[in-house]
Amino acid sequence: MESFVVYNPVRLKFGEGVTDTLAADLLEHGLQRVLVLVGKGSVRRSGLLDRLLDQMRGQGLEVEVFEGIRSNPVYEDADRAVSQAKSMGAQALLAVGGGSVIDTAKAVAAGYYTEHSVWDFYAGGAPKPSRALPLFVVLTLAATGTEMNRATVLQNNATGQKRGWGNELLFPKISYLDPLLTQTVPRDYTAYGVADLMAHALEQYFSPDESPLSDAFALQVLRQAMIYGARAVYNGQDTEARSQVLWLSTVALNGTLIAGKKRGDFGVHAVEHVLSARYDVAHGAGLSVVYPAWIKHFAPRIRAKLEALEDACSGWRATHPDPQIRTAPAVVGDPDLPFVGMLEDFFEQIGTPTRLSQMGIPVEECAPLVADLHRHNATGNYFEMKEPDWQRLVQLMY
Repeated sequence: MESFVVYNPVRLKFGEGVTDTLAADLLEHGLQRVLVLVGKGSVRRSGLLDRLLDQMRGQGLEVEVFEGIRSNPVYEDADRAVSQAKSMGAQALLAVGGGSVIDTAKAVAAGYYTEHSVWDFYAGGAPKPSRALPLFVVLTLAATGTEMNRATVLQNNATGQKRGWGNELLFPKISYLDPLLTQTVPRDYTAYGVADLMAHALEQYFSPDESPLSDAFALQVLRQAMIYGARAVYNGQDTEARSQVLWLSTVALNGTLIAGKKRGDFGVHAVEHVLSARYDVAHGAGLSVVYPAWIKHFAPRIRAKLEALEDACSGWRATHPDPQIRTAPAVVGDPDLPFVGMLEDFFEQIGTPTRLSQMGIPVEECAPLVADLHRHNATGNYFEMKEPDWQRLVQLMY
């Protein structure tokens, strides 16, 4: 086991109605002027944004809204939000939405006290920030886990880069997780969120560092994600399934699964970042295409872990609410490739893609995609990838 430090200062409020204390919590922190960041309209259409604004303004808070953050967030939106935050003299930020909104808000929190573009943090050309605006989060999509960690990912379309960055100043002060707020998430994005949280668990599980307890946690996160993820996709109003998936997505990337390890691999994320930057695909959908291919490519090196996954996750179909799926014969995969057949079957059942062709990306894109993977050196922390690996990986993704 490696030496490690556990630190997570986020106060997380979980359950129905937890956002009722939002205004009081902001006032308790001595905050009066708040910039609210949201996406392209779903939180406004659902009525959530107006309810939160009414609550805050009713308590005397000064509030402005920055709207229009994209699902693959770009640094230019963060820079514009920084300007608005400075103009209004914001004392805090409130991110209402999923991972793209929260990641953008983290960039704004760090950029508020600087004069340069937030992209300089991600590109590595800026000094570490010494302070940041306090960030509060109302989560509406179970997926990234950014509500309880220090990491953020933004995209630069001009350079074709999608990069992550992290700093301890970016931990949210309070994150509000009400499973009822996720019930309006469409079926496809619910599925993409499940694929995303599973990818986070897998990236840490496949780290070769020895930490049996962390691996046991990861196995259970993956098993429960398949059980409750299938339920949540099948019936978006299944509150228990929504609750479980919401908590699983948080646990998958809040530090619980990495204790005793140096780091996760995150090579699949590196590949997917190139994929989504090039084709603007949903992050979770890209991950569900890349991960089975990555497992097939590296299977000889992770055989024992794949067998443990097969044992832990077998039987997920027996819990499915659809009797046709529940009673169907078990999927028999390649005996030399444990788990991957089960994983592909699960992704197909919840409706997230497992092939690039299913996302409308033609086979003629093989060579340009490999070139992009090479240009951005899309590799893992432990499982190194070079030209032959990228070529085979892309072939397996078709």
